[in-house]
Amino acid sequence: MTTTAISTDLKLADLMRPAPIVYDHHTCRQALRLMFEHPESKCLVLCNPVDEPVGLLMSEMFFLKVSGRFGMDTFYKEPAMKLAHKAPLTVDITTAPHTVLAMAMDRHPMQQNDCIIVTDGGKLAGAVYVADLLALQ
Repeated sequence: MTTTAISTDLKLADLMRPAPIVYDHHTCRQALRLMFEHPESKCLVLCNPVDEPVGLLMSEMFFLKVSGRFGMDTFYKEPAMKLAHKAPLTVDITTAPHTVLAMAMDRHPMQQNDCIIVTDGGKLAGAVYVADLLALQ
């Protein structure tokens, strides 16, 4: 399987999905509430007050952590940033999809299926799912 098989006509914006924003000062409880308001999204993107991405919460892993045996008591009042991946794969909207896929596959195996944050001028534009990139091959 090669990552160059993706059509060169396709733009990242064509694959991009909306990504709910959790601000970096919000609590895990606020993030969990937002996650339930957007069950279609695989991730929540943490942003600073000017909408620049600073972290990523994958919905399934986040839910498992906060809903575990001691999760509610431990994490509800904690900042969501505490559980966020603080160095997620972030790409500009002009990046070619085959390049993004190669970058995603080059990550640690535990993070290969994490959402890819897409920015436009440094601000959050949306997210791309690795599965969507793989489906194009």
